[in-house]
Amino acid sequence: MSIVAQNKPSEVEKRIYQTNLTTVPPEIDGIINDKVWDGVAWSGDFTQWQPDEGKQPTQQTKFKVLYDDKNLYIAARCYDTDPSKIVSRLARRDGFTGDWLEINIDSYLDLRTAFSFTISVAGVKGDEFVSENGNNWDSSWNPIWFAKTQIDNEGWTAELKIPLTQLRFSEKKDQVWGFQVQRRDFRLEERSIWQRVPRELSGWVSNLGELHGIKNIKPQKQIEIQPYIVGQTDSFEKEVGNPFATGKSSNLTGGVDGKIGITNNLTLDFTINPDFGQVEADPAAISLDGFQIFFEEQRPFFVENKNIFNYSFTNSADNVFYSRRIGRAPQGYPNVNLGEYVDLPNNTTILGAAKFSGKTKNG
Repeated sequence: MSIVAQNKPSEVEKRIYQTNLTTVPPEIDGIINDKVWDGVAWSGDFTQWQPDEGKQPTQQTKFKVLYDDKNLYIAARCYDTDPSKIVSRLARRDGFTGDWLEINIDSYLDLRTAFSFTISVAGVKGDEFVSENGNNWDSSWNPIWFAKTQIDNEGWTAELKIPLTQLRFSEKKDQVWGFQVQRRDFRLEERSIWQRVPRELSGWVSNLGELHGIKNIKPQKQIEIQPYIVGQTDSFEKEVGNPFATGKSSNLTGGVDGKIGITNNLTLDFTINPDFGQVEADPAAISLDGFQIFFEEQRPFFVENKNIFNYSFTNSADNVFYSRRIGRAPQGYPNVNLGEYVDLPNNTTILGAAKFSGKTKNG
């Protein structure tokens, strides 16, 4: 009888990428031809994660990482032996369709939370806040970042610029961040990753590789002010005797949304007369049981740090605070007599709101 020793999943070697500081930022155009990229080495040797974990991927991938005092820069080359078959599909943000590349960054190195940035061949961006060591991916998180892609005769390329204001990290002189790059080959439904994570191993964020070489960066205090002004004119059929149905109505309104980083961990969000006109519409749904339909929150003010309000009382994250009820249509209707008319709003106006939220260093 012969005995063959096998490595345990926990013994997978931790991969490390060494980045460098750049004084000249690369142009984010999807073409990796800037001389500044010569300052760091390529890293590749991806392994399959799906469907055959641990095997060589059908197509290889490599990447580079640079940084300066304001941004993190990532360039990736996704090889493809038949570029004509690369699946490029347009979608809404967080659509995750077609071929894509995903970057996971655990900038706190707490082995529990991470920031995820995904760019598809078609240039569609996706972003998620990862918590509970990979058990919860919140796609309602929408940071500000930049990416471009290109298809050429070797496959496709991507360049990303991630402002440090969108990340959270400590004030250590030498930073060590959890890091992972994942690629999806749509036509084969194959996923390959830089840092091998055996599928039988529990946890995702705690098993990321590491990004070294970032030094002397300061946590950025985020300040975002977004004013708006909207003019609207409606025409409709006139009703005789109804002072609210004159056949035409005009309205001019304005407001402001803001985000101020008090510290690198705590954020003050505020809004005055918010406008949700550009928020993605809810999917159509029909209720046959008489119970209220649950919709995900998509309004920017309520989305920020939404994960803080998720608690695990059962086997899943329970939503103890349902913000979608704020601003809903008024639930009453006045009694009117003959000849009386009512101007009833479609939703309750939010005059203003503020929220101070974040996560301390101790969690």
